[in-house]
This record gives sequence, structure tokens and C-alpha cells, in this order.
Amino acid sequence: MYQKHASYQLADFVTDEEFIEWVRRPTPHADAYWKEFLEIFPHQSSTIYKARLAVKMLIQESGETQGAEQDARQIWDTIEQSLDSPKSVSFSLFLKPYVRWAAVLALICLAGAGWWAVQSLDKTSESNYQTMIQDAKILAAMEEVTNLTDQPRRVTLPDGSLVVLEKDSRLSYAKSFMGSNLREVYLTGEAYFDVAKDPQKPFLVFSNELVTKVIGTSFRIKAFDSEKNIVVSVRSGRVSVYAHKSGMNADPETTGLLLTPNQEVQFDRAGQRFSRTLIEKPMALLNKEELQQFSFEDAPVSRIFDALEKVYGVEIVFDEEVLSNCRLTTSLSAETLFEKLEVICEGIGATYKLVDAHVVISGKGCN
Repeated sequence: MYQKHASYQLADFVTDEEFIEWVRRPTPHADAYWKEFLEIFPHQSSTIYKARLAVKMLIQESGETQGAEQDARQIWDTIEQSLDSPKSVSFSLFLKPYVRWAAVLALICLAGAGWWAVQSLDKTSESNYQTMIQDAKILAAMEEVTNLTDQPRRVTLPDGSLVVLEKDSRLSYAKSFMGSNLREVYLTGEAYFDVAKDPQKPFLVFSNELVTKVIGTSFRIKAFDSEKNIVVSVRSGRVSVYAHKSGMNADPETTGLLLTPNQEVQFDRAGQRFSRTLIEKPMALLNKEELQQFSFEDAPVSRIFDALEKVYGVEIVFDEEVLSNCRLTTSLSAETLFEKLEVICEGIGATYKLVDAHVVISGKGCN
């Protein structure tokens, strides 16, 4: 019975009478339907969220109506007015796919229109957080934790995951993750996450305009209301980050980035752009005993770079032919990654820079 909505995209939901009726007048039966639908088709969660926002704002703009069919008609009357379309255009015409897409595309572009301002940063991330929580409460009983103290606050989630919530931050999550295919939490502020592994239930953090998706890993998110960027830093494992409002892409995760240990991404909230680099102090991924094995005496520099890649999980790019005669004696147990890179580059007459979380070595070679 879910196949009807399985392939829906934003424009389809916005004009669907059943969906509009659920947004306007939710019932236990409708809530159960859409909750189970999202468990079966989790990739539709972002589209559902955006469609709910669109319907709410368009209904508010078009005024009170008596039923979903009238709501759908008035929604498209509102779109028609916003597009300065002729009044004679019929409702049935707007339900044609190509016209519907054009209308919604134009609607999304109308960031200056008052009723669509909810999609812009003129609304604070606090209101984004509150909107997400209100929608989440429809599908599950929620728990909220607020930290107004000067000390980090430890929070244990229902699945055993640990969250360290920083000052002036808020976290919301379902009281139970049982019966769901996803573990979803909502953050405004800053927090460190150590996620319990559960391959069958991906873990999603919604932080204002960004979604961070993991299975089991540790990472930090910084997403304060007043800051222009959202920062996600990975300590272990892999995480996927993508914009919550990523147009009409059926699978928004494909438009994001995959982060590995010691990488971080800055997300420009206004421009909806990603910038990936390494964290300020990359940490060794091996223990002290394992690090002691990486000691080199008159070794090819290529072997040393290979070891650095294993120890820190970074990719080092260099011209093997140019540096083929370069040899060094060193170990990897003392200095940090960047300190070690400086020592190595000084020893072989080279330089390094960071490009999209990669270390790029440039040099003229050794005699």
C-alpha cells in the first residue's frame, strides 16, 4: 500500500490530498502510516520534511480551507500568484507533471517571497530545530536535553550511544529506537558523539541545515545558531554529511561528502557549500605499541609516507619518480602529523599543503 508514495518527489507530495490532509489534520492512523512509510523508505525523509514545510507555509498563505482537495487547489493558486501566472490557468493544468515541476522549482527560487522565507537563513537555526522537533514528535515520543552549564553534559541514548553536550546546546531524540529502521537525533549547538554500532539502523544527526549519517563511529558537530558554518569532525569510522534541504534530489546523500578519521568539513549555511580538510590536530589511529614499530633508518621517503598514511588515515600525494632518491632516518612515535611532515619536508627539500583533506608534497628530488 506504500507503493503509491514510494517514488513521489517534492511536487508530488505537495499536491497529494492524503499528504495535505495529514499535514493539516494528523490522526493516529495517518501518523502510523507515514511513520511506517519512512521506515520502509528512509531516503524519503528529507523530501517529506520539505514537503511538510511547503504545505504548511502555502496553506498559511492561501488561508483556511475546508478540505485537502480545496487546500491543493489553493496551494496552486498561491503558486500561480507568486509566479504572476494568468488567472485563467486551470487547476488540472497545474497538476500536469512538467508544469508542477516548473512551479515548485520557481517556488523554491523565490527566497525573497515572504511566505517562503522559512527556507532562508533569515529564520534562525533555533526555529529550524524547533520545526524539526515538532515534526519528529508526530512520529515518536521525544526526549530533550539542554545544557546551560559551563561543563559538558554526558547523555546516554536509548541504544547506548554516548553524547557529550557542550554549553548552550540542545539535543532531542526518540525515547526509544525500537520499531524503527533509523536512529535520529536533533542538535542545535555543539556535541561529541560516540555511536554504538548497529549496521541495521543507521544513526542520523540533524543539525540545522546539515545531516550527518553514520553506523558506528565517533565525531563532533558544531552547529550554533549565531555561526555561519556547521563543522563536522571525525575521530573514528566514517560518516556521510549532506544538506538537509538539497533541492528535489530523491537521495540527498549523493550530493554530500564522505568523511574518514581525522577529516572535517565546514558547511557554508548561506551558500550551501562544503569545504573539506584535516582536523587541526590529527590523531594517530594506532596505539603506542603499534607506533613503536614505525622506525626507519636510511629508508626511502616513499615508505615513510606510506606509514604516515596508515598511522593517521590520510592520503599523501607525491611524485614517486621525483622523490625516488630521497632517504631518511626517523620514527613516528613522537611528533604530531604536521610536525613530522615539516621535519620530513625539511630533510628532503620539499614543502607540503592541504588540498581537500589530502597532503600534497612538492619537491625537486634528492641527489
